[in-house]
Amino acid sequence: MKTLTILVAEDDLLTRMTLERSVVQWGYQLVSAVDGENARELLRTRTINVCLLDWDLPKLNGIELCQWLRTQTTNHAPYVVLIAGTEQPEEIQAGYEAGANDYVTRPCDLKYLRRRIAAVADKINRQELQMDKADSIGLGHRSVAGLNPLDIYLSDLRLMRRKT
Repeated sequence: MKTLTILVAEDDLLTRMTLERSVVQWGYQLVSAVDGENARELLRTRTINVCLLDWDLPKLNGIELCQWLRTQTTNHAPYVVLIAGTEQPEEIQAGYEAGANDYVTRPCDLKYLRRRIAAVADKINRQELQMDKADSIGLGHRSVAGLNPLDIYLSDLRLMRRKT
């Protein structure tokens, strides 16, 4: 089982510290950024599985960072969660159109966020197992399929069933 690397990109100190502490307590590897430029540099140089991006980052906001991420041609695109202070349908739609996979409002419900990240981890680990099986019998090349909200929701349901 692979440990996910999660990028927390948040300029508000208290929110960033809360998210950082939570990510570490949940057992994931953490990288952190205080602005969009720093986050973009980390995304260029590190393998990141999940991005928790503040909508209103300085220098390069969360929407611009999503758009930049989706233009990159890499084998691995991270799962992107935008964190915003509003639930306006237009903003939610703009986030998804920019390339976000998920959207949460501030203050973050940490239990919900933990379940979403666990579902992503479960999906990635299942994909890795399938790719390893395919490699062991000589079936093709490795590529990471995109994670969409329905896949994550279904994985989340499977996780909840296992826990009950």
